[in-house]
Amino acid sequence: MTEEQNIEDENLQYVLPSWRLNEIILAVVNLFSEEEYYKEDFDYKKMISDKGIVIKKYSSFKKENLMTLYDTSLSLWKEGLCLVFPDAVSGKICRMIAYNDKKSAAEIMQIIFHEYARMLFRHTQQSAHGEAEANCFAIIATFILLLEKQFHIGRIIAQGGGQMLKQGLLNQIKSMEDKK
Repeated sequence: MTEEQNIEDENLQYVLPSWRLNEIILAVVNLFSEEEYYKEDFDYKKMISDKGIVIKKYSSFKKENLMTLYDTSLSLWKEGLCLVFPDAVSGKICRMIAYNDKKSAAEIMQIIFHEYARMLFRHTQQSAHGEAEANCFAIIATFILLLEKQFHIGRIIAQGGGQMLKQGLLNQIKSMEDKK
């Protein structure tokens, strides 16, 4: 892709089809339903790290190394980046998210979820479509965690049978798709 095509693609707006939006919502619901995100000590960074992804602050890098990461990453923005690469020694696939730690806690959460979504959805290149998916995932995940922190909705649902909510969402989305 040429730089000119890349700039054109970056300026295009992309609207996710409703079926894809539903899939992304379910991906977030599934991610959190596997975890006890409603507990006081829940740590979203640890949840992602436990999936084999290294999470690092920009401030932990030497400036020249951070510049090399920018050049290597798929990201066009500089708030966060994700890398998937083979280890030079073992050949094992390594995954890393790096983020701008000068942002607020909510912004950092959204950046990390954005980059996690790029890995989850296996984005291999920069595109308006991929950015829309990653942004949607990040916004939904951040919203759910902020709601939980403020109102403890997940804790209330868990006490009343969280599987019912998940199943209700699945049934509603399936019935919407069946109508098409």
